[in-house]
Amino acid sequence: MNKLKSLLLVLLMGVSTVSWAQTTVTGTVLDEQNVPLPGANVVVKNTTNGVVTDFDGNFSISVSNTNAVLVISYIGYVGKEIKLDGSSSYTITLEEDATGLEEVVVIGYGSVKRTDLTGAVASLDAQAITEQKKTDISQALQGRVAGVDVRANNNKPGRQYQ
Repeated sequence: MNKLKSLLLVLLMGVSTVSWAQTTVTGTVLDEQNVPLPGANVVVKNTTNGVVTDFDGNFSISVSNTNAVLVISYIGYVGKEIKLDGSSSYTITLEEDATGLEEVVVIGYGSVKRTDLTGAVASLDAQAITEQKKTDISQALQGRVAGVDVRANNNKPGRQYQ
């Protein structure tokens, strides 16, 4: 009877470790020119398990199901779903999606569709700034956008704006 209990305990522990086993999947997310995409989202489909790629486009994620599907997305690129095939490393290439790029406004804390944006937004072309040959960005922006007041701050403590 003691041997039967011991055998049952060993079998139970073996089954529980297999059911909790997780596999680490690594990879790199690139664009069409093989440039890494930092900040791309990598999520296991139908779960909340996800990571963001590092500066070099690399990611590492733990998956419990070896047949899981990874969903990769990045602003301005077509999202992609990758079905895992048992490999531990993947290289994923995303294609540009230029169709909706003009409708997205990237702001300091996220992104918003242009139709959902509230408030005033103005854009200044980079060429318009570089044509001026200014050495200070505040001088280059001064007088270029209506309603924007650009002032150079004096670096002396207690001094008012110029």
